[in-house]
Amino acid sequence: MLEIVDLTVAYGPVVALERVSFTVAEGSVTAVLGANGAGKTTLVRTISGLVRPRSGSIRFDRREISRLSPEAIARLGISHVPEGRGVLAELTVEENLRLGGLCRSDRADRRASVAEAYALFRPLAERRHLPAFTLSGGERQMLSIARALAARPRVLLLDEPSLGLASLVLTQIMARIKQLVQERQLTVVLIEQNARSALSVADDAVVVSLGRVVAHDQAHRLASEEGLRHAYLGF
Repeated sequence: MLEIVDLTVAYGPVVALERVSFTVAEGSVTAVLGANGAGKTTLVRTISGLVRPRSGSIRFDRREISRLSPEAIARLGISHVPEGRGVLAELTVEENLRLGGLCRSDRADRRASVAEAYALFRPLAERRHLPAFTLSGGERQMLSIARALAARPRVLLLDEPSLGLASLVLTQIMARIKQLVQERQLTVVLIEQNARSALSVADDAVVVSLGRVVAHDQAHRLASEEGLRHAYLGF
């Protein structure tokens, strides 16, 4: 479904990604792992159109998207949940969710997507009329993911969903992600520093170090390679 070929991204003279290549299968979770500064966030920002590559190709359903606007990429079915729980704090939970579904032309479909979000993340239903700034960190992360899902994407780009979360909340969110993959054939690209939690839900994994891919394999196989884990994943 998603194909990255020889992708190079630079900020001025600083090369953030160098000839990165990998593929993402439909209905799978692909974890992109690595230390801070490895280039993981740059990768998803480039896929979603927020950063322009210097060279290389990004193909979604065999269509080149590397030069499209973020809005056009979102309309094709790629939703991006940025690092840091990006919600509109002054809006209520329900207003945030309705905003996420605005790209859907069918009003009944938009209402259905909001109802599905409440069914998936039940704490949000109890707080639907409260402003987002009143939510806990875990609830804000749920809202950020739910808002992206309201657009009914085919691909979900998740950037560091575990950041600052308690282990119990993280486990709940990871379980919901796996549920969506199984029920909707959703495709997920999961950017994570928490390698253990990411590998527990991923089908495939890509390890990035200093802007380059150093490993790409099935998640369970990478998790079993002790030398690779110690060198790049910290466990």
